[in-house]
Amino acid sequence: MPVTSRQLENRGISRQLAHRYVRSGWLVSLGYGYYLRIGDKLTQTGAVAALQKQGVPVHIGGRTALALRGFIHYLPLGKETLFIRGVPRKSLPEWFLQSFPIDTRVGRLFQEGEKPEERLFVSSLKAEEPASPLTADPERALLEMLDDVPQKQNLEDARKIMEPLFTLRAEAMQALLEACTRIKVKRLFHSLAEQLRLPVLDALKLERIDFGASSAYVLSLQGESLVLKHPGSKGHG
Repeated sequence: MPVTSRQLENRGISRQLAHRYVRSGWLVSLGYGYYLRIGDKLTQTGAVAALQKQGVPVHIGGRTALALRGFIHYLPLGKETLFIRGVPRKSLPEWFLQSFPIDTRVGRLFQEGEKPEERLFVSSLKAEEPASPLTADPERALLEMLDDVPQKQNLEDARKIMEPLFTLRAEAMQALLEACTRIKVKRLFHSLAEQLRLPVLDALKLERIDFGASSAYVLSLQGESLVLKHPGSKGHG
């Protein structure tokens, strides 16, 4: 994890003194306000945690969050694209953009607060570690991943990732689906959960979730289309 200028100042190290440490070879300056100790290896989670410490309103989401939470076992962390939510790519520091393959999403997927700590089902990756980055819980990360279908996420891969998710929490899934602003995401979740017979689906109160108009939603895929019917209609799926 990079050390921020704010953290250094809290320990009595001014910007001038930090600059001296850089010249002395004790610190490496990554960019304005961020430093790395000599010999340390920058990690994705450490880099995001540093941004959050500086007030950048991002959280780790989608596929990355599912992998970090232990729900995807075949992604080589550190090499895969880092999916983050919250700010435009152009608002991120250059050192961060150059360090990892990064995908950013800005649009609001849920009706919720603006700050990461106010977002629904976003929590510390490791509660016992003060510097652990805020990361989407599995239920939220799943919907964030489905939001990327088909532009950035292959549907079949999404289905495979979703297939073993038998421990999804019904109360979390209910709250997120009720707050979700995108009909496609809600219908796609329902369709896949039904196909995979995920237990969480039986515990949901579907009448409280807005699935949009009764007409079908057509999701265009490569060379074909997926018809997502309203869960309340006959023969949906």
